[in-house]
Amino acid sequence: MAHDLHAGLAVTLDVGDRFDIHPTQKTVVGERLARAARAVAYGERIAPGSPAAVAARRAGGDIVIAYKDTGGGLVTYSADRAIGFEVCAGKTCRYADARVQGDTVVLPGAGTPDVTRVRYAWADAPFVNLFGGDDLPAAPFQLDVH
Repeated sequence: MAHDLHAGLAVTLDVGDRFDIHPTQKTVVGERLARAARAVAYGERIAPGSPAAVAARRAGGDIVIAYKDTGGGLVTYSADRAIGFEVCAGKTCRYADARVQGDTVVLPGAGTPDVTRVRYAWADAPFVNLFGGDDLPAAPFQLDVH
């Protein structure tokens, strides 16, 4: 989708039913798809969808993940940190502490040399609490760490 300027995506991690592919909150899904259409098809100057990670880099011993379309900044609900982030070395991944700083998420101490990828919400029905300032859930991703 990142390479197709005429496509939109609605993230629905927060409105689904973990045992049914059909979300019960269809109105919310429709509103999010309409938002994407307003931005993509009609050229309205709004973020087309949820916050999306665009890069992951090492900064000292940390990993810093940059986001776009944050709706004024990232926020967490029900905790003072973001949950659902993992760092991966080889074929092994482990959960990592994650702290929100404006339009970025910092994984303190996770930037060890063996870590090559970072991912978020990488499960069938993940528990997540990271949202944009406009209450849209952050999109799942997997990125190489640079």
